[in-house]
Amino acid sequence: MRPRLRDYVQMITGSRGAFVTAVLLAGCHGEPKQAPAVTAASATSAPAVVKRGPTPEELTAGMVEAVTIGKSTAPVAVKFDLPQRPAVGKRFDLVIAVLPQIAASSATVQVSGSEGLQLAPNLAPIEIASLDPTQVYRLSIPVTPTADGVHLLGLSVSFKQDDTAESRSFSVPVIVAPAASE
Repeated sequence: MRPRLRDYVQMITGSRGAFVTAVLLAGCHGEPKQAPAVTAASATSAPAVVKRGPTPEELTAGMVEAVTIGKSTAPVAVKFDLPQRPAVGKRFDLVIAVLPQIAASSATVQVSGSEGLQLAPNLAPIEIASLDPTQVYRLSIPVTPTADGVHLLGLSVSFKQDDTAESRSFSVPVIVAPAASE
């Protein structure tokens, strides 16, 4: 009888185990009304997505970064664009973009041309009232080449933040074509 009793115990224990497993699985699913309540609560606590505008890098795509002169670590970058090929005697506007990397209360851009580049006689330092690192500050500088070849335009960007002033100098190469003979 012992073998038969053992078989009976194993059969009952196995049946009960299957029954308990089935009950637990059925209990885990719960009613379908509970699932939407949980997702609705989590959706209301999620932060709203803020729609951002284009980044300064996107706004200056296609522009060339000006070369830094010296070892200044002032947190500002300058990019430039030549909308047309410079030629001797033909005035053109050099477009620069000032890209601050920190907020500042004000900035000044001073422009200097090398021999062979004539700047407008009334060109004063350019003032920017307030700088925001998420913005791009575009400036147009009128230049008239007086000789062909490679010339350098110097830019010095100084800005004030609280009680400190920092500056960084940049160089913009301008390749001037000889005057066309008519």
